[in-house]
Amino acid sequence: MSPQLEMARSTEAVFADLIAPITEEVFFRDYWEKQPLVSRGRPADFFVPLFSIRDVDKLIAYTKPKSGWLDLVSAQGFVADNYLNADGTASVNLVRESYLKGSTIILSGLEQVWEPLVVLAARIEAQLSHPVAMAVYLTPPNFQGVKPHFDTQENFLLQVEGTKSWKVYKPLQELPPVEGSYSPVERERLSEPICETVLHPGEVLYIPRGFVHEGIAGDQPSLHITVDIHVRTWLDFFSDALAAMAQREPRFRRSLPAGFLNSEEGMQLLDSEFHEFLDLFRDRTQLSDAVSKHAEVLAVKKPPAPDGHFAVLHADIHAHTRLKKRQTTLNRVFEENGMAGMQFSGNHIVGPAKIAGALKYIAHSDTLTPASLPGPLTENEKIVLVRRLVRIGLLTLD
Repeated sequence: MSPQLEMARSTEAVFADLIAPITEEVFFRDYWEKQPLVSRGRPADFFVPLFSIRDVDKLIAYTKPKSGWLDLVSAQGFVADNYLNADGTASVNLVRESYLKGSTIILSGLEQVWEPLVVLAARIEAQLSHPVAMAVYLTPPNFQGVKPHFDTQENFLLQVEGTKSWKVYKPLQELPPVEGSYSPVERERLSEPICETVLHPGEVLYIPRGFVHEGIAGDQPSLHITVDIHVRTWLDFFSDALAAMAQREPRFRRSLPAGFLNSEEGMQLLDSEFHEFLDLFRDRTQLSDAVSKHAEVLAVKKPPAPDGHFAVLHADIHAHTRLKKRQTTLNRVFEENGMAGMQFSGNHIVGPAKIAGALKYIAHSDTLTPASLPGPLTENEKIVLVRRLVRIGLLTLD
């Protein structure tokens, strides 16, 4: 394990801390989408600041989750929604009763509502360029959580409290489509486990999507955090590029030949046009279209974690005011069609090409002043640009 890992706090963790002592190069070459990995060596309380058992009732009380945000599951499957109040929110008392009878509590969507996990998810998204979701599983002592199943996202299980025994089996389908769901598997379809391990507090198990797995809690309540990487695939990437092409090129928006399924002539016409469209797609597709759409999904639609930004919206900013970027997933600068812009967490900016140099400088700087921005902008234009970037959420006072 790296010395940095022992010194770090989980609230400052980066992706490398979840896989240490394996390096990122080795992980993505030998494990990613290929085989499970058990990562050990952290302090037992390493993940407690992110979310602990003491936070469960607090989250239920304050966020008032509904079904889908809070679920109960036993070895037989998901529990019916008989733990909800009349308004559809979870009842703490009913959830507790079901838990004491053996149900695992699943709290989902925590990358949106629980600040330590919001920050960690954004940090991992920035490193991996893939969307991240967070959930918490609390299983009572000596009970099984979810029955054997496989997930359609890459899973990292961060053991926080208690222990859990895991069995991982070969996938029944290689690289299943990324749907953000799980698929139960009948036990008779399982082969011998390829990985059996007991996770103790501070340890991590990586399970690639498609790999069947199941877990049983030890003699104490088991709580783990799942870091779910909802990877965007080459299929997604080409779909984005095709959608952008269709916006520019009306031919892609034409209907298919009427009645082609019932006509040999229609099928011949379909075949001819199909190959024409393939040639057109190959010749005119722009990589930037797909990259821009990916950045929009990953960052532009997701504001940074709350940090009191309203307090600086009317700050007096002059040429030598020190500023810094807020906690962002992405700062992507682009130049096209005589314009320049930047996509970043929660927003974007587009302007004349002459702001490109300033935006590139900002994207790669931790702190800055308007006066420090390079490029052809006048001092007043630099101040105006910076003020705008404060107001739309990229910059804040240092």
